[in-house]
Amino acid sequence: MHKKYHTKFNANITFIQLNQDIDATGKITHSMSFEAFHYPGKFRNDIGPTPHKEGYIVANDIMYLFKDGKIVSQKPCIMDVGLLTGDIYFMTVDKAIEECKKHGYDLSKFREDVFHGKPAYVVGAKDKLDEKSPQFWIDQEELYVVRDINFSEEDNELEDVHYLEHAKVENAWVEERVEIYVNGKLIKKEHYAEVKANNELNLEIFNPQKIGAVHWRAK
Repeated sequence: MHKKYHTKFNANITFIQLNQDIDATGKITHSMSFEAFHYPGKFRNDIGPTPHKEGYIVANDIMYLFKDGKIVSQKPCIMDVGLLTGDIYFMTVDKAIEECKKHGYDLSKFREDVFHGKPAYVVGAKDKLDEKSPQFWIDQEELYVVRDINFSEEDNELEDVHYLEHAKVENAWVEERVEIYVNGKLIKKEHYAEVKANNELNLEIFNPQKIGAVHWRAK
């Protein structure tokens, strides 16, 4: 996985995310957001339809929440999705291993399985019945992440994220649909539109002091 994409992966990616949040009654709420990743370690989510209005930035393992163009709070943040879908390809092997362990994945536990009819490698859980150990699943053919499972003892919640409908974008495969399950129930669907990679991004969009001043979507 690391060997295949190291130094070859897309440096960044931008897209419009179309969301369907599903509550306990089955009611669906629609929303959208503008998202940008720059690997490693930078992410911005503007909750639409207007950039700068509300959202958050993740940089240097800190999440900055903003509203009306101003930072309203910040907190430490370890973001699995960025690590597994891009960050590790811009790290040395040793650093990638260190980060995976920091996120709770036991790299000594490994097995083969099947996900949506395709062979997959499972890292972090050796037993098929183990749903509580942090684990990620990798497509055996193209070596991209297709599933990420984490269990919260504090909340007694099992989060199961499915990365689906991958398409080749520039140098890498990118999921265009995501489903999020909590304790076996589907709570959110995400669809990605206008997916673009290796953009000429102004990195100031990830600077919390520049909220409201610059954005990748600006013309």
